[in-house]
Amino acid sequence: MTELILPFAFLFGISIGSFLNVLIYRIPNEMGVMKGSSFCPNCSHSLQWSDLVPVVSFIVLLGKCRYCKKSISFRYPFVELLTGILFTLCFWVYGFSLYAFVFCVVSACLVSLTFIDIDETYIPDRFHVIIFLCGLVLLVFTGELSLWDRLIGLVCISAPLYALSRLTGGIGEGDVKLFAACGILLGWKLILLTMLFASVAAALVGVILMITKQADRKTAIPFGPYIAASVAVSFLVGNNLIEWYLEILHI
Repeated sequence: MTELILPFAFLFGISIGSFLNVLIYRIPNEMGVMKGSSFCPNCSHSLQWSDLVPVVSFIVLLGKCRYCKKSISFRYPFVELLTGILFTLCFWVYGFSLYAFVFCVVSACLVSLTFIDIDETYIPDRFHVIIFLCGLVLLVFTGELSLWDRLIGLVCISAPLYALSRLTGGIGEGDVKLFAACGILLGWKLILLTMLFASVAAALVGVILMITKQADRKTAIPFGPYIAASVAVSFLVGNNLIEWYLEILHI
């Protein structure tokens, strides 16, 4: 049954990804996300349904607006494909279950906040709230993690980071809130794994950027995308990685 669901999960995911592109553009610009039709950001011409078919329209139009002929950012089909892939992976890992649906919602939030943080260096609170509520749904309707596991997950990373942010200002409040919300969602084991992955990934990218002279030690690099990617890795394969590591240690 799972194999039959996967193509539909992908198609649904790229459709949601098309909507996420709207959120990524409109939320920072304080535009209503449900009002008005979609339009070209270059010429502001209203787009027809044939211009909005996820991925396909970009290919058919050769990456250009039908009306002004200016190039369309490759980010649009990338966001659609990324969302489709994440939705597919959620159902592949968890089957047709509450977990799959919850993590699809979380995936949509992670994709949206990633690109908003890249563009604007902040994470809108609405995404923290949605992820937090997803954690509560899993707490109420599943028994895999106890309340204490999730409460410890809430504070074990976010509390030290909050203290650090107050002392140094080097950590954004959005990142602290994201760790708190994801701690409720994942529990303490996976949120610790998330912090490890995010820190290593951010450090590696930072070193590469400095080596290539694209950044220096004073350059602010958004941490949200690394947290988001690490959260996705954690809820997809995190438990397997922990079990594999413990087997190596013979624990």
